[in-house]
Amino acid sequence: MAAGREIVTLQFGCYSNFIGAHWWNLQEAGFEYNADNPSEINHDVLFREGVTSKGHVTFTPRLLLVDLKGSLGHLRQEGDLYNHPEDVNPNKVQWPVEKVDVLCTPTVEKNEFINDLESEENVMVNTEAPGSLPKVYNLDSVTNVWADYLRTRYHPRTVSIINEYEHNSDTKPFDVFNQGANLWKTEQFQDDFTDRIRMYAEECDNMQGFHILLDGSDGFAGLGTSALEYLEDEYSTKSKLVFPTIPSEFSNTTTFQDSVRLLNLALGFHSLAEHSSLFVPLCMGSSGWRQPGVPRDFPHLRYNSSLAYHSSAVLAAALDTATLRYRLKTGMRTSLSEMTDSLSRLGRRVAVASLGLPFAMEYDAYLLDTLEQWEGPLWQTLSPNCNLENDRIWIQSVVLRGVPKLRLKSVQMQQDRNPAYTCTSVQEMLSLFLTCCSYATASHVTSADSPCNVSSPFPQIFSEFVGLDGSVSTQKRPGNIGVYSVPAIAGLHSCRSVGDMLAALNMEVRKLQLKRFHCFCNSGLEEDEYEECLNHLALLRECYNEEFDV
Repeated sequence: MAAGREIVTLQFGCYSNFIGAHWWNLQEAGFEYNADNPSEINHDVLFREGVTSKGHVTFTPRLLLVDLKGSLGHLRQEGDLYNHPEDVNPNKVQWPVEKVDVLCTPTVEKNEFINDLESEENVMVNTEAPGSLPKVYNLDSVTNVWADYLRTRYHPRTVSIINEYEHNSDTKPFDVFNQGANLWKTEQFQDDFTDRIRMYAEECDNMQGFHILLDGSDGFAGLGTSALEYLEDEYSTKSKLVFPTIPSEFSNTTTFQDSVRLLNLALGFHSLAEHSSLFVPLCMGSSGWRQPGVPRDFPHLRYNSSLAYHSSAVLAAALDTATLRYRLKTGMRTSLSEMTDSLSRLGRRVAVASLGLPFAMEYDAYLLDTLEQWEGPLWQTLSPNCNLENDRIWIQSVVLRGVPKLRLKSVQMQQDRNPAYTCTSVQEMLSLFLTCCSYATASHVTSADSPCNVSSPFPQIFSEFVGLDGSVSTQKRPGNIGVYSVPAIAGLHSCRSVGDMLAALNMEVRKLQLKRFHCFCNSGLEEDEYEECLNHLALLRECYNEEFDV
């Protein structure tokens, strides 16, 4: 049991589901099946145990997701974990054969990874062949939807499909905030979705709250924030940590479409600031507004920003690492509410995400030596229009994983006047380092021995100078060997540059005249609602002035 620390996760939209698929894969790859070596991560926080009608025990994400028609590829909406589909044989139908018409939906071609998964082949480490490594897949050219690399099995109630709108449709796109808000108001959708939330909530001993991932630049912004408003009414005492996401690339776009996305983001941020405990915008682009902008650079990654399969994997690694603060069984375990409350002081409901992937350590290096020789920032910013380097950070939650205590410092090292020599834990040493590097910053540091498990289907985006265990080297890794686990550092930060982000968004949106965007007016957005949104963004931006220091 999760001992009263359960969290329900909601995902709204294609890109959020790309991130989610990677996130659940990462967690499942970290499951420990050896009872003599139990995992330090409490997977019961985000997963739930169930039983099929045949008595088989299942362990599936406590998850609800929404996507458009045509977004599942080969995956059945209800999955096959509890009910296995059977092909219809017309010869077994109790009707004359000449009176039977068999209608078949087009078969979706499955890639090598999915075929191996369905064949129950041993794609992980083969214990009968010592020294063998997990199989490496190249899915870059065959990934069209998030289901193409989903390893984790979902519960039958997890997936909801909006059949009124089709994936990648040019004739009827789901691209306006109010389309999503209006869909939520329909009795059929709202009743069904809230029933699913309620079933999960009633299973919990003492639920902590909700994780919500939503596409921030299309109709899912309206749908996701409407669901959030419902959660605020029905589960007011529970924390709601929201991640509005922006894809790393929009292809074949027009100036008008760029403006529509801008309006969706503004309306979404306004609602998130009202109803979430904390929200953290995520984008692999540096700007986010109109176009995502220049891709964020990671020294040891070689990712393709035009592939959602790549960019979403990096964001998933950040989520998996940053949320370990309240998902560990041991150590200075805190709750989701403690983290969101500390980061949202003085009305600062927006935080910035960061990630260092991998956390660059040489194979035989110690943490003390690594930090003493470190040049530049520990991480890269993952929120649009923000730059944590040289930023004024008031409060931050930082997680370092994959660096065990035995790599803290050399036992042969002689103590000198450096206070770091007296540190007895990874957490203590990193806290000291951050204190020295950041002026008047309150840092909560969490450390975990477990690395980030990035074996397939996680994309092979690591530099050839990253070893299979995530260590960096001057020697190239053999081309036929992948990277299977990496140390990582991730953080959530309340900082001054959030004000710059909000100011940039407000400035861009104020250039637009709502009456020119009939798609918003026709779907029910009033001029006074629009003005209220802009004014609220301006007020939110003022919370990040330096005179309101923590």
